[in-house]
Amino acid sequence: MSPDCPLAIFRDFDASYDPLPRRLGGVTQVNYSSIRAGLLEFRRRCEALQHGVLVHQLCRPIWQAFIKQAALEGALSLPGYARGGQAKRREYLAVKWIPQGWQWVDPKKEFDAMLTAIRSGLLSRSEAISSFGYDAEDVDREIAADNARADALGLVFESDPRHDLAAAPVVVPAVPDASGGATSDEATIV
Repeated sequence: MSPDCPLAIFRDFDASYDPLPRRLGGVTQVNYSSIRAGLLEFRRRCEALQHGVLVHQLCRPIWQAFIKQAALEGALSLPGYARGGQAKRREYLAVKWIPQGWQWVDPKKEFDAMLTAIRSGLLSRSEAISSFGYDAEDVDREIAADNARADALGLVFESDPRHDLAAAPVVVPAVPDASGGATSDEATIV
């Protein structure tokens, strides 16, 4: 396959193809802003293809056929699917399609911006998690399991927002004097 083939594919989709094939000599001498702008445009086009073409024209029909066949064969217990009407069928066919997440040019800046958007109410945690290609419910279950395990073992991590380690006083044990005796009976709180 010619190295120009991937580029031709992106030209056909009228997509910005420079960010993708760096190894093919696409992007040279760009700054953070220009590479980020190019990547965002490229991602917008890819997401439109993912949701408009792949999900709606490929994934959804396959899912619907799978559920219908599984219900007909009795492979899945779907009470009310056959005689529950359109609303009940819609319940069983409801699915959230989460494509693979994207890596960022400068993750720290992107995470800071995302945190600001979440705190200001412009973005939900679920949407932020989905943007990385994960399901928020799965992530929440993992966090709960991690926290329960850490609590059971008496572990406290700086990354755990349930514990404000910055505000906690630091206890320094009493220091013995030159003769080996303690200078005071109490520890110092810093």
